[in-house]
Amino acid sequence: MQSRARARASVALILAASALAACSATPEPTPQPSIPPGITAPPPTAPATPTPEVESSLPAEIAGVDTSEWQQIAVPSGSATFRIPADWSVREADGGLDVLRADGERQLLYRESPDTGDGRCLNAEGVAVAWRTAILDRQDLALEGAPGIAFGAAAVQLGQQWVVSVGLRPAADAQSPRCPIINAFDSPAGTIGFGSEVVVDGAGEAAAWQVASLADGEAYVGEQEFATIRAVLMSLELIA
Repeated sequence: MQSRARARASVALILAASALAACSATPEPTPQPSIPPGITAPPPTAPATPTPEVESSLPAEIAGVDTSEWQQIAVPSGSATFRIPADWSVREADGGLDVLRADGERQLLYRESPDTGDGRCLNAEGVAVAWRTAILDRQDLALEGAPGIAFGAAAVQLGQQWVVSVGLRPAADAQSPRCPIINAFDSPAGTIGFGSEVVVDGAGEAAAWQVASLADGEAYVGEQEFATIRAVLMSLELIA
């Protein structure tokens, strides 16, 4: 019985030694792909181009509204900038931008070289109608590159329908609005339309500017939304 135990012990020692030898063996290196001659490292990744900041020379307060937390928007052509509230947005449109309220409803438009009509006073159906206008508000605008411009708000009656108009216009037109009301002016970059509509008739998305009466239009001037929209329009800056 003792000789068999010694034999078994010898076998165990041999197996243990073999296991230790296997554990201490150096693993073979994993083959690496060959690098073509002359190349020592992959080319560096080019850093992303930062989005240029849009600067403004206007004060934070515009027409009595604090715009310090507003967004500064550059138009697609790069010829102008303006401000909108932090929760508003813009979308590209033919010739410029639409300005959307926080709920997604279009409030204003910015257009370059827009169609300013043929001088006729037309309603939403494109029919010439009798009209009358009433001035609601007027503010002179110091717009570098386009002197003599003002913010103008007016109510115009087209047949039986009243429409409120807001926009930037030559100062004389803003003071004495006549139909057709055209929210556009000439600039070094060409004609620019910035307002509720270019040619006011209350059609399409601009139907939101229709009101039931002149009294409703006058009441709107006292609302905070009107003050916000006026500040958006008066924040326009032209870039030479």
